Amino acid sequence: MTTGLSAVAVLAALTVVPAANAGPDAGASAGIDTLQPLAGGLSPAQFARPDNHFKPAMRWWWQKPLDDAEALRELQVIADAGFGEIEIAFSAGAWATDEQRSILGHVLDKAAQLGIKISMTMGAAWPVQTPSTGAGSGFASQELQYGRVHLSGGQSFSGPVTPPIDAAQLPQPRKLVAVTAARVVDAGPDVTTPGQPPAKSTVLDPVSLTDLTAQVKDGNLTWRAPGGGNWDVFAFWSRENKGNYTNPLDADASRKAAQDLDQIQIGKDNAPKLRKAGADLFEDSLELHATSIFWTPKMESEFRSRRGYDMAKYLPMMFVQGESDFPVPPKEPNPDFTLTDGSAGKVRHDYYETLTDLYIGNHLQVFQDWAKQYGMQYKAQAAYLQDLEPIRSFRSLQSFGARSETESLDAGENLPVSTADPAWRNSLAFQQTIASGVHQAGGNLLSVELGAIFKAAYSMNLDDYRDLMGKEWAAGVSQPFIHGFALQTAGAAWPGTTRFNESVTDSWNDKNFPQWSSWATLNNYFARGTSVLESGTAKTDVAVYSDAFLSPRGNQTPFDAKRLEQQGFSVEYLDPQGLARDSRPANGELFPGTSGYRVLVVDQRAVSHDAAAAILRAAQAGVRVVFVGALPDHDTTYASGGRGDADVKNSISETLKQRSVARVATQNDVASALKRLGLAPRVASGGSQVLSQWRDVKGGAYAYLYNPSDDPVTFAPSFGVQGVPSEMNLWDGSISPIAQYTTGNGRTSVPMTLQGREGKVIAINRDARPAVHVVGDTLPEDGQLVVSGGKIVFRATESGTQTFHLSNGRSVDVTAEVPDSDRPLSGPPSSRPSTIEPWSPWSLSVKTVNPSGGTTVSVPNGLGDSQFQQYRLKDWRDITALNGESGAGTYTATTVLPEGWKASQGVLLDLGHIDGTADIVVNGQAVGTQVTDGRQWDIARWLHPGTNSVQITVRTTLRNAVSKYNQKSTASQPCGLRGPVTLTPWRDAAVYNGR
Repeated sequence: MTTGLSAVAVLAALTVVPAANAGPDAGASAGIDTLQPLAGGLSPAQFARPDNHFKPAMRWWWQKPLDDAEALRELQVIADAGFGEIEIAFSAGAWATDEQRSILGHVLDKAAQLGIKISMTMGAAWPVQTPSTGAGSGFASQELQYGRVHLSGGQSFSGPVTPPIDAAQLPQPRKLVAVTAARVVDAGPDVTTPGQPPAKSTVLDPVSLTDLTAQVKDGNLTWRAPGGGNWDVFAFWSRENKGNYTNPLDADASRKAAQDLDQIQIGKDNAPKLRKAGADLFEDSLELHATSIFWTPKMESEFRSRRGYDMAKYLPMMFVQGESDFPVPPKEPNPDFTLTDGSAGKVRHDYYETLTDLYIGNHLQVFQDWAKQYGMQYKAQAAYLQDLEPIRSFRSLQSFGARSETESLDAGENLPVSTADPAWRNSLAFQQTIASGVHQAGGNLLSVELGAIFKAAYSMNLDDYRDLMGKEWAAGVSQPFIHGFALQTAGAAWPGTTRFNESVTDSWNDKNFPQWSSWATLNNYFARGTSVLESGTAKTDVAVYSDAFLSPRGNQTPFDAKRLEQQGFSVEYLDPQGLARDSRPANGELFPGTSGYRVLVVDQRAVSHDAAAAILRAAQAGVRVVFVGALPDHDTTYASGGRGDADVKNSISETLKQRSVARVATQNDVASALKRLGLAPRVASGGSQVLSQWRDVKGGAYAYLYNPSDDPVTFAPSFGVQGVPSEMNLWDGSISPIAQYTTGNGRTSVPMTLQGREGKVIAINRDARPAVHVVGDTLPEDGQLVVSGGKIVFRATESGTQTFHLSNGRSVDVTAEVPDSDRPLSGPPSSRPSTIEPWSPWSLSVKTVNPSGGTTVSVPNGLGDSQFQQYRLKDWRDITALNGESGAGTYTATTVLPEGWKASQGVLLDLGHIDGTADIVVNGQAVGTQVTDGRQWDIARWLHPGTNSVQITVRTTLRNAVSKYNQKSTASQPCGLRGPVTLTPWRDAAVYNGR
């Protein structure tokens, strides 16, 4: 029996019926919109084939034993896969040796020939650790710990000052920093186990705080407690902490580490090579650990000069168990000590602000200055998961000329990416917070260490990386650094050398991973997205005032932006110093030359007096300011005292008098307040939760739109620039004029559908004059409008009549006639697919991958789990011969087209669902590689009358084979082509031919 397209491929003539003239659109010129790239944007060629610096990077783990020839081979295959940068991550035993430096030199030489860049970690551990900055060097990381003695009023103390509370467990050398005393008003439990906060804080009398340091002689103190009440005598000791890494608060330590790296990692012979092929010197995760709180030798003098008072007698208030130990808790635990007047939080705020000051000036700045000598940049995953201010840290890093990086793992990203995941919101805010600092400083390059997930290794499909990156782009990240590729060693156990065994994804190699050949397709997609997001200037609608740290669960004081997102508002975060010193409000915007925030949301009870004054200046400049809940009424800085609190109240009171200010009860009310204040987002989504990124580009703007839900959303986003839109296709590199849009009042609306977790890029050319186009915010059914061959056409897939309204005032009726496609099939109608899949039964041939090299397994039939074999195809785990196997499986089927069929009668191939990647071949001709579901391929040019063959080669992960053959895990995952695989005919009918 012939199962061809004869019943469904023939489209009858489409009739264009002009409607009555409704009057010309004075703003539209005759003809059809043609592609007019933005004056300051990407040319079609630049977008289709992005420069190397836009391409993704691959982390490359070097472990012993190193192999020079293998390193050069892998460098070539990584470059051939479409990566533009390779980041060497050294491991202990494969670092700081003559062999390491020699191979590095050879790699740099070849990278220069290939035109790709080489980056490298700063050492073999994170944070930075070098021989000259380790334990006992004077440059290792330090902490401050306390001991205390309880005294009754009038009781005397005489003898050696008390040791740290954990001296028995941590007997390393220590130095006495200060001795103080304070009267206890309300005693909480003693802290006996560092890292475990007390059930309640001990409350001290602020008037009683006394510095006794000058009374200590030869380590002994003699002192009598005043009468009345109970007293604590404190001794504070500095010591090296358990991390033994380079002190991140000491400029001398940073310089000493850099000197080590010059000599033992880079070597003098490689310095000129780095100037040719080097990109960045990378400090990986800032995993700082302190048993108590961070310290540095010059802390007291630095604190005094920056905060305006001596810190000694206030030291007890700075201790919060676990707050200085990576990762910082999601919420600040109970402090060990507080004060009756509520000022202890101000003291801690001053301490944390000083930590950030020193980290920025003595660590980030020093390493960027050092990297410049090689013509490179320092790159850091800065500040987060520590008691350091992240926004200011990244803004500073960007302003120094360094590179910024975040990561999907520490942000708490999970797979599958889903808004139903409790961590989804926090991980989004985590990345937005980091992007905020980069964008405020005028940067738009923010890379992400992508793909490290605590799940069974060998289980990452390439679509998982796309899924993760779609959300990262929506948060303001621009470039993926893939985690990662392992330099292979001879004789390594199958499936090859790995960096983290089976605990973390994923240690790729090109020899055994079936999906390796598909990276080129995904990398082109990534590079195009990166090129868009690194163009122009990043602009965001809303800045949320944030004075908190980033924990693994997001901001310590999270903000719920869902209602704002549903209206299309984009959201970032702004720290107190950024607001007070750098925001320069003007013309209704904060950071008008960079981020362009039009809204400041304040949901805090305490702000610095400088920030309060800046809030007033912002409102006076026309920035919309929305206060949530109770108003801020006290200062966050201690030295200002009561005057600071009064200044905050006065500034907020004056701010409320401004016309651009509103108060709301909850965070969910902010969007409604902005509507009352007359502000529309740059991308108004009209109730659909769609995340966006906006890039101001000379001549217009680029907008990246992302649907975070699992379900499609059809809507008509309104863009805050009036002009001619085009779509920039990240998969095939095309830029196409959009046939249907509406302009007016300085805006452009474009109806569209975004599939679940799909991203799309729209360009709006402000300088182009619109030609005739279809208007309206409703998409046509059973087809789509496109600009093709100098015409606006309706690409119809079903019978019916559509009415289109043109911008010149005319209306056009277009009728498509499609013969009845519902051929009789056995079985009840409800069991039939909606479109006949005209395939012969599928056969499958799999080249497996296993320790012995693999075999070929043939499955000639029986792939379907219903009477329609072509409808739903089986998971490999449900096929006896393939259960537990991985590899590349080629599915083959045929279809027959009738005599007289022509390629002008277009046909769309849809593979349905794939567990893996898919290479598509039609009649022996390669069509392309599919990484994610939802793509449709026009395969008409490869078809002909008669029998046609289609081959779909699905490449799986290694997970199932690793479980079967290594027997260290029972983890498994679906594999194969699942379908339904459909062919849908279409034909174009003219809606407007340019006249």
